[in-house]
This record gives sequence, C-alpha cells and structure tokens, in this order.
Amino acid sequence: MSRARLLGAVAAGAAAALLVAALPGCTRDPGEVVRLMIWGSPDEVKTVNSYLAAFREAHPEVTVQVEHTPDMGYRQKIQTLVRGANLPDVFYVNEADVPWMVRDGALLDLAPYVERDRAEVRPDDFYRETWECFEVGGGLYGICKDFATLVCYYNKDLFDKWDVPYPKAGWTWDEFLETARRTTHQGDGHNDWGFLFETWAEVLFPWIWQAGGEVASNDPPRWLMGAPEHVDAAAEALQLLSDMIWERRVSPPPSVTRDQGGSSLFQLGHVAMCTYGRWKHMDFKHITTFEWDVVELPRHRRQATTTFAVAYGVAANTPHPEKAWTLVKFLTSPESQRLVAHSGQAIPSRISVATSEAFMTPRALVERGLTADGRPHIEQVPFGRFTPRFEAAPECKTRFTQGIEPLWNGTRRDARALLLELQPAIDAIAAASRR
Repeated sequence: MSRARLLGAVAAGAAAALLVAALPGCTRDPGEVVRLMIWGSPDEVKTVNSYLAAFREAHPEVTVQVEHTPDMGYRQKIQTLVRGANLPDVFYVNEADVPWMVRDGALLDLAPYVERDRAEVRPDDFYRETWECFEVGGGLYGICKDFATLVCYYNKDLFDKWDVPYPKAGWTWDEFLETARRTTHQGDGHNDWGFLFETWAEVLFPWIWQAGGEVASNDPPRWLMGAPEHVDAAAEALQLLSDMIWERRVSPPPSVTRDQGGSSLFQLGHVAMCTYGRWKHMDFKHITTFEWDVVELPRHRRQATTTFAVAYGVAANTPHPEKAWTLVKFLTSPESQRLVAHSGQAIPSRISVATSEAFMTPRALVERGLTADGRPHIEQVPFGRFTPRFEAAPECKTRFTQGIEPLWNGTRRDARALLLELQPAIDAIAAASRR
C-alpha cells in the first residue's frame, strides 16, 4: 500500500528491481507488451509475480512487463510520466491522485468496460467506499486492487511480561493511555516503550477525527484543523501525542526513532504498541522473537481510522486498451484477490474475499506458524476516512507535517497555538484549488 508508510522501500528498490528484471516478457519489443508499473518492497514484487504467473496461464496472448518504482518516489514518477505522455498501460493509482490525473486527461474511463462486463466484474462485490473513491464526474478511473485501514499492532510478549491485559475492541483513549503507561519501563535494565507512532499526516488524522475534529473539506477545498470550529479537537489530539513523548514519556523521542528507525523498534521487541495498516504484515511476519496481534484503534468522542486505497488505473493514451482492461479485470478478480488475501499484504478489494478464510488465516502467516486477528482491519471499514483529495491537498499535508514538527522534537509544546499559526498559510494553499 502507501507511499510514506513503507519507510525503507527506497533501499529495497534495487533488490526489487532484480526480481522484476527476471520476469518473463521483459525482453519483448515494448510495442507488443502491456506495461505494468508498481511500487513496493521485494516481498510485494514477489507477490505481484505470483498474480502474473496465474494471469499468464489464463491469458497467454497478453505479455506483461513489470516496471518497479520505489514507493517513496512513486508520485513524482507518475507526475513526470504524465507530463511526458509516457504512462505505462496499467499502473497503481493512489486514491488521492485521481482528481488531478482526471483533470489532466491521464486516466482512461473504465465505466464503459465495467458496464459491458458487469456480470463478470460484479461491482456489488467491491467495498462501496473503495469503489466510489475512484469515481469522478460519472466516470470510473480505477478498480481498487486492495486497501488498508490503520490498526494498532501490539507485542503480546511485552503485555505478558508486564502483566497487562491485551487491548480489546471498543477501548478508549483513557484505556489506551493507561496501557501505554503500564507497558513502558525505562531503566533498571529495561528499554520498553508503550507506544510508537509515526508523524506522517495520515497516521495523525485518525486521532483528530476521534476527538471530533475535521482535517479538511474537499468541496469547497478548505483546511479545517486550525479553523475556530475544529481547532480545539485537533489540538486535543495532537497534544495527546506530543505529551506521550515529553510529559508522559511513554513514546520514544526523535533521538531514539532516528537512531533505531520507526517500526524497527517494534520488530526488535522494544515497543508494546504501534499503528500501521495491513501492509506491515509483510515485515512483521519475519518476527521470530515474540508474538504479536492487532486490534482496532482506540476511540474517543467517535470511532475513526484512515483508509488507504490503491487502484489499477489505465493510461488514457494506451495503445492496448482491451489488453490493459483484461489485465485489470484479472488482477481484481476473485482468483487474484485470494492471492492478495493469502499474501497478508492488504485487504482484498472484494468483500467476498476479505471476509473469507483466505484473509483471516493467510498462508503468509500460517506457513510461519503465526496467527493475527483479521477482523479489526475490515470491521473498521465503516469508520474509515480517506485523506483529503482536492488538488492542493498533497502540498497542504506536507506543510502541515513540517509545521507541527516542533511538537515531536520538543521545541514547541502548545498544539493549539501551533495550529492557529499554521492555519492561514495552509488554508491559502487549499484555496488555490478553488480558483
């Protein structure tokens, strides 16, 4: 899945590229192949390869060439390819990028293809939320390949070590804070932290929504965190997280995460809880020193999480629209979605597969003797929200992330004051999308 959330994918890019280079069909004349561009770690490339092996068996008449781009630079690569009118035939499309790509005429409208093949595609088997987020102005500009909701991963061994009950569905902020306090033990030979959180925007948004605040509106485009009606809730959420580092001291400060990395602290067994999406199964399945599981995010005034959705999009100027559609249709079919489920990589886009045993007990974990509750991922779908989608939203999120950095490095402690200072400049960026 997303973008900034696979921190380390840049370093993995070279290894992934070697896997891609070995795929059949890469030596064919480019004019005869369907180009498929993806992001992801080496594990994800292997997973995609398994989908394509099944595709080649079913459709030997279509040759596919995979092009890998590290996820940290994927959006920039897409922008460059759009400007150069050189998009691959099929490629990953982040839901937040659909509006500007439609505006620039980069994406093929798949609605006529779906209508023609409706009995085969079965749109009603897809989660409504992840289907509609790729619709613009009556057109459909991607078929969701998979998605994720943020959940709380927890180290069961650390909970057992400190005699703390495992978190359960329906838990509250107060219970979460108490759990973090009881699982934090620094000194006397111990180096255990209660909670680790990343500071990129989509990981912070759920806490603001849970507090009753809003991040932004898409129509009309507005930045709302520092607006009078939302600043108190947003400040409460960000203050909570900042205080976990500097006041409660149950979360590692930047000096620790900088030296040891983000999720690596969890993988090393030094963190009781952290928040990620299903994609972290791809990393955490390699943990051999402790048992882990997942639970829904804690709730406050309301329940909320971030939903990340990725689709297979087709270039508007593809010379192979039917072959591209054949590939997309297969990759989003129940057969392929079962492979998604068993990989542990993400939530399959089809309801029938996401609620099946293939997702609840994926082979990727079973083969390693692991189990993890699959229900929190899909039970949060009704409470999931997407990142802002207006044209200037990426820039707004960047300014927000940079602007609140003082809360995490300790140079500023008042979240409300900081949000009020940032509001005019960020909302002005959003306003540019209204012109």
